[in-house]
Amino acid sequence: MDFHGWSGGLALQPRDYLASGRPLLDVVRAAGPFRGETLHALALGTAATMARLHLAGIAGLRLGPDNVLIGRYGQALFAPGPRDSEFPSHDVRAWAEVMIFAATGTEAGQGGEPGLDRLPPALRTVLDECRSPDPDSRPTAAELVAALLGRPAPGGRAQVERLLREAERRNSPYQPPAYEETLISTPRWRRPAFLVGVVLGLAVVALLAGAVVLISSLATGGV
Repeated sequence: MDFHGWSGGLALQPRDYLASGRPLLDVVRAAGPFRGETLHALALGTAATMARLHLAGIAGLRLGPDNVLIGRYGQALFAPGPRDSEFPSHDVRAWAEVMIFAATGTEAGQGGEPGLDRLPPALRTVLDECRSPDPDSRPTAAELVAALLGRPAPGGRAQVERLLREAERRNSPYQPPAYEETLISTPRWRRPAFLVGVVLGLAVVALLAGAVVLISSLATGGV
């Protein structure tokens, strides 16, 4: 089976990919650049997903504003095409360019350097490191997650797993609670059993009344 993308380290089938959300490119063009906590959440969510993929040996994600999708509740999903390299450092550089587009609305190579002065200083530092000309000096995706969480760089796979779980827990998208019908107690006088009892009671009263009338008539006739 062919898989066209990933979300939280899980493969997305083509149908899931088409229904997952809107491309970041369209979202920024329609609503403007991301700011503040929204930008940080996007950076953390995409970095954590990228780290999950790299941990599984998947790289060459072809990340760009057109194949990072924004889901219904704000979650970020990947929908990469064919892998373009085997080097995670290439993905880290591409991730940085995607974040710059999200923050400025300007894609890399369009009219010079985007306005990076708009970025929060901490994020700007991370992005500068990711865009280093030397691939070996760029941080790993897991180190990106640690920096965005304000944690020290992880030392082993177990620490990376804990770090990613923290990022995913902190960055889980809001979803409204499931609809629950409010149960309103039916008044006793409207319940079926009560109504049946009333009908039977009236029938008994009617029979008794008829019997009384009949007995009275017989008694009168006898006199």
